[in-house]
Amino acid sequence: MSTESSSATLDPAFSPGLPVEIGRIEKELGRLWENIGDKTRASLINLAIYTEAAESVEPITEMIGQIASQHACRAILVYANRAAASRSAQAWINAHCHAADKREICSEQITFQLDGNSPSALSNVVFSHLDSDLPLCFWWQANFHEPLDSRLWSWIDRLIFDSNSWDDPAAQFALVRRIAALGEQRTILCDLNWTRLLSLRSGLAHFFDNACALPYLQKIDRVEIIHAAHARVSALLLLGWLAHQLGWKLETVLGRHSFRTPDHREIPFELTEKAGACISTCRLTAGDAEFQLERAAGEEFFHASMKGGSFEPSSQLLPAGRDRIAETLLMELSRGGKHPLYLKSLEVITPLIANS
Repeated sequence: MSTESSSATLDPAFSPGLPVEIGRIEKELGRLWENIGDKTRASLINLAIYTEAAESVEPITEMIGQIASQHACRAILVYANRAAASRSAQAWINAHCHAADKREICSEQITFQLDGNSPSALSNVVFSHLDSDLPLCFWWQANFHEPLDSRLWSWIDRLIFDSNSWDDPAAQFALVRRIAALGEQRTILCDLNWTRLLSLRSGLAHFFDNACALPYLQKIDRVEIIHAAHARVSALLLLGWLAHQLGWKLETVLGRHSFRTPDHREIPFELTEKAGACISTCRLTAGDAEFQLERAAGEEFFHASMKGGSFEPSSQLLPAGRDRIAETLLMELSRGGKHPLYLKSLEVITPLIANS
């Protein structure tokens, strides 16, 4: 993701809905529902989405339609044209309807284009158009910027972002921690990069559900992860989760990193960049025992294998989950939860992120 921006307006061939005056949005929404016929308006969450890419408005609008079919919401899409020379704002309204139990359920979308760099404009349009006191999920599709608007961030219930898209992960993670602190532990951090790792984490834990393999969990002596070029932060988050769960501490001696176990054993690790799936291989060794998850590019399964040690070798296929952003977002919204291990895992590998 580039941190540079240039002024861009929406594609004139695409309209995000009915253009309305900002001061008349609620009245125009009311008129829209009067004219929309025998359909039911529903909203269980406020879903705000922020982007700085004009070309993203159309695919995001399509994605909101998919999301609304599973999570009735008031969607507030904000396109910030920060590089525009003068400040102005435009708005559109739209509805997404789908069939459910012989009825049509509809969610509404309000789209804003904010021209010019006005930090307070974003919080003003979001707060002015929230649906009552429903929870606020905010999907941030850009880099976080200084200065942080504490009024905005402290009101967010779930902050959704994707650390896999950042050019400067160290600086962005630092801002994310500050944002989390502004909410007095209220804001739940939902990193889609972490959500994508769910199948990998479940697959690794699955190895040690086997009673014969469980003793090897505390004997792991090496970790190898092969990741795609864009996915080093994904590999580090997986490594941080593993280290946190096993109580390992990061050590750095003469520029060489490794982990130290509670019983003072050294655990070397290796991250290798290779074309393929986001994480194509994760291999744990414990003496002569080996546990491996492997995924070829385009496959929807991990090949899970374990061999050596005192157990029978085995292999099986495990679901790898989906990588498309809409599916990952839907999984995040459906699962909910507070992600209690995310910040703890991040803390373990923070010194390594600076080198990403």
